[in-house]
Amino acid sequence: MTERLKKCDRAILELLTGILVFLIFCQLAGILAGLFFPLKEELFAMSLWSGGLMAGILALHMWRSLQKAFLCDEKTAAKIVAGGYLFRYFLTAVYLVGLFYLKAGYVLAGFLGVMALKAGAYLQPAVHKCYNRLFGESDPAAQPLMEEKAGEGPETFR
Repeated sequence: MTERLKKCDRAILELLTGILVFLIFCQLAGILAGLFFPLKEELFAMSLWSGGLMAGILALHMWRSLQKAFLCDEKTAAKIVAGGYLFRYFLTAVYLVGLFYLKAGYVLAGFLGVMALKAGAYLQPAVHKCYNRLFGESDPAAQPLMEEKAGEGPETFR
């Protein structure tokens, strides 16, 4: 299993793991909230996890868009990134509006699930450390790119 995880792109693996951790935390918080507020736990869970699935899809789309953009010139890359950004916002809006009009779940729980993408990004440094321990790896020490000469600023290097 560890070898299979090592073959995955590390950035998307860590982001998806952060999303999953956040969703589990929110599910547990929803169970506790159900003790104090009238929530239908099944509906909350379905909304939260479908939003989490949407967050995973959005993360994969963002990763794919960035991979394509890295292979292009600057102008084309900017168009690819902007187009992907708009597409992801449109997809999120369609999901949330559909959830509302179809009365398929709690819109706020669905939104919380989609926001797992943001939480996954914030959790990435902690998840990165966990994967480093799991894989038996360590990050290289930071090295300066070039040494500055005495009295000269970096703008004098060419």
